[in-house]
Amino acid sequence: MIMEVIRQGARARTTGRPRDACPYPADSRERRAWFEGFDGSAWEPGTRVSHPAIASKAAAMARDVGGTPGLASASA
Repeated sequence: MIMEVIRQGARARTTGRPRDACPYPADSRERRAWFEGFDGSAWEPGTRVSHPAIASKAAAMARDVGGTPGLASASA
């Protein structure tokens, strides 16, 4: 989906649409992706926001790893 939004931004630039023609809400991943396509630039890695489903899955995995019994005794 995000790749399609990037393509939409690039297509808007090539067809002569103005930069402020972005249809996505402010502070959304889609808006940043649209501008990335329009400007032909990449996001700074620190400003990328992962999809909510991926972020919650990563957080759950981090909790599981942190709570695994026996990790502290293995290093002793």
